Amino acid sequence: MKISLYLSIILTLISNSSFAARVDATGEIGDIRYHVKEGTLAPSWNKTVWFQLINSNKSFCTDNKISIKDGDDVAVSMLLAAKMANKKVLVTLEDTIKYPAGRYCLLQYITIK
Repeated sequence: MKISLYLSIILTLISNSSFAARVDATGEIGDIRYHVKEGTLAPSWNKTVWFQLINSNKSFCTDNKISIKDGDDVAVSMLLAAKMANKKVLVTLEDTIKYPAGRYCLLQYITIK
């Protein structure tokens, strides 16, 4: 009995980690949103930037929306520069890491094309 319980727990852990996937997607930057430091409408998003990748070669997460944690100023600067220059970007993310509130994929890398 104990062996089957342990085996089922181990298999559950292994199967959950096997669904994680690295996503590399190229596209244009659509909407960009910044949530203020002490907002009351969506407090779990406070001090977070998110953007949408449009005309992307792949679909991922919630409507291709990607979040950037507070403090990742270089990523935000690159995002804004690419948007203003109408450049495509390559974003890399791991599709099981959702931030905040389990909604949008968390940015891992950004490359201006």
